[in-house]
Amino acid sequence: MGSSTGRHRARNGGVDVGSGKPSHARLALGSFRSPWFLIPQGTGSVALVLHQLDYRFRGLDAISVVFWVAAVALLAATSALFLCRLALARPSPWAALRAVASDTSEAACLASISVAFMSVVQMLALVVVPGPWGGRPWALVVYVLWWLNCAMAVAACLLIPLLFVHSIHAEGGFINCLTPSTQLPLIAALTSAAGAGTLCSATASGPFLTPAEKVPMIVVAYLEVGLGLPLAILLDILFVARVLSPWETETGAEPLVGAQVFSEMVSCGPWGQSSFALQALGAALLSLNGKLGAAEPGQTERVLLTDDAMRPLGYASMLVGLTLWGQGTFWWLFAVVSIGRSFVNHFRSKPPMQFAVTVWAIVFPWGVYTNAAVQLGKLLDSPAFRVWSTVLAIVLVIIWLGCAAFTLKGVFLGTLLGHQRVWKRPSIDDVNGAG
Repeated sequence: MGSSTGRHRARNGGVDVGSGKPSHARLALGSFRSPWFLIPQGTGSVALVLHQLDYRFRGLDAISVVFWVAAVALLAATSALFLCRLALARPSPWAALRAVASDTSEAACLASISVAFMSVVQMLALVVVPGPWGGRPWALVVYVLWWLNCAMAVAACLLIPLLFVHSIHAEGGFINCLTPSTQLPLIAALTSAAGAGTLCSATASGPFLTPAEKVPMIVVAYLEVGLGLPLAILLDILFVARVLSPWETETGAEPLVGAQVFSEMVSCGPWGQSSFALQALGAALLSLNGKLGAAEPGQTERVLLTDDAMRPLGYASMLVGLTLWGQGTFWWLFAVVSIGRSFVNHFRSKPPMQFAVTVWAIVFPWGVYTNAAVQLGKLLDSPAFRVWSTVLAIVLVIIWLGCAAFTLKGVFLGTLLGHQRVWKRPSIDDVNGAG
């Protein structure tokens, strides 16, 4: 009896359903894991893309606000449910946290909390601050929220990869378990950097934030790019080595299968978000030109924080952003081909691919890649980028609607909540035998 209860507890993320017949809510709560944060993360990116899209129709702003409100509600709901899962965990919440930390995929998805929160804050800066009901008070609110999220993002980028050192070894090494989802902590730092550029650009047309308030944000944002992007390069190399490793057949390692294949789109995320961040930060630097003072002859201190430096640094930042979007295009196409091939293989020789919450991993990277293309269309005044970003945005909305429909279906049927018949009050023997 003790061993069966322990196995059941492990399957439900450390939540002990107790003896007798477990309740519907407790069984579902035990199956609530951090990948659910991918949903508000992706929803926030859709809101940002629709708000900034070049080719618009009447009502698109309202639709973007609807997605924004949905992202806020989803983030609040998923956070509350995740905290409840930890609070009800047996033998203790600390044991549940250790279980999360020992799972590479679940630990990585904790970074999605920061990413989703920053997407919400970016929309707050774009919608509320410049509006008639906004102004400096709301700009200060966003300013404080950005610094709060900055601390969360840097902590995620520094600490979560340390958990991978233990979890990846415990799961059989990087050949068996290293997936692009391990880049989510890096995306958190890059998203924070993008948020700084968005806030500074959104407040450039009015007396919302002073240069003394913007400059520290911009400096820290560039540090966040330096923190996240080189690590993304390293993890990309490891993932390519995993895919092309000649020892795969000897060790039994397989390529990503089933719903896991959608996580390959995460490799596009750091490059798309870095591209947008550097473009937005470059625009923020240009908006400071004329507000910092000219450099004095022979000046050797504070030379980067002068009007003379703002223009070249701003344009260089935009150019690097354009270059990074090219690398993002490679990983976007790589993921699209992999996902398409997986679909073809399943339709030919296997049962239909079963939907999982991890499928939502495709939404946010697609969104930031699209958002970077939208920004390039503005900076270059390019019809090609405008058309391409519009096509990407349409497909993004279709993907979101499809994921939302399958998620609702999975919740109602119980397939996403840890049991095929979760709403039929299974007995404890049924739960222990579920696999």
